[in-house]
Amino acid sequence: MAFYTYILRCEDGSLYTGITTDLVRRFAEHRGQGLRGAKYTASRRPVRCEAAWKTPDRSHASRLEYRLKKLTRQEKERLIRGEEPDGLIPPSCTRIQVTDNGGIVMLFVCYPKCTTCKKAQAFLDSRGAAYQTRDIKTENPTEEELRDWHKKSGLPLKRFFNTSGQQYRELELSKKLPSMTEDEQFALLASSGMLVKRPILIGEGFVLVGFKEAEWEARL
Repeated sequence: MAFYTYILRCEDGSLYTGITTDLVRRFAEHRGQGLRGAKYTASRRPVRCEAAWKTPDRSHASRLEYRLKKLTRQEKERLIRGEEPDGLIPPSCTRIQVTDNGGIVMLFVCYPKCTTCKKAQAFLDSRGAAYQTRDIKTENPTEEELRDWHKKSGLPLKRFFNTSGQQYRELELSKKLPSMTEDEQFALLASSGMLVKRPILIGEGFVLVGFKEAEWEARL
């Protein structure tokens, strides 16, 4: 089970740091929606989640919480802005993008001119999903990202290729892929975003490749 260390901003402008396994639920509790809020936030209602880090377990989350609580107010404000002091955040703890109420923001990788991508984005918008958009052509996925997404997707690597794309046909990849190693395939995918299947939706613990409404509905 993943744990999160978070920083909340309260109505009086003060900052509160804590840990949880569910950011949205914990934010609601701090706002008085439940009986398990903190004494500090009971009198200083939080207005938004300013920052959060995913950690491997409770021990890592607690240690990071201790480090953050030791910071001055000015240091915390700089950290919220992304100015992270060297050595403060352990490599095992990863900062994640969150909404004001602690919702984890998904990454929507797409090609803006793609009809399927437009349908997928309309689907996300109709459900009020929190996501950030990334143009796969101007900011193509790195090899490291592709390896991570492939692992989380549980799909065959071939599913990450845009088999209907012009580059795929020009390179005659339908003939070449079977004889290529995985390393060669990852390197090829990372060389051009237009070779990568889109859209891709990356969320907490899952990756969806290509838009199938029923599949996305079940996941979200």
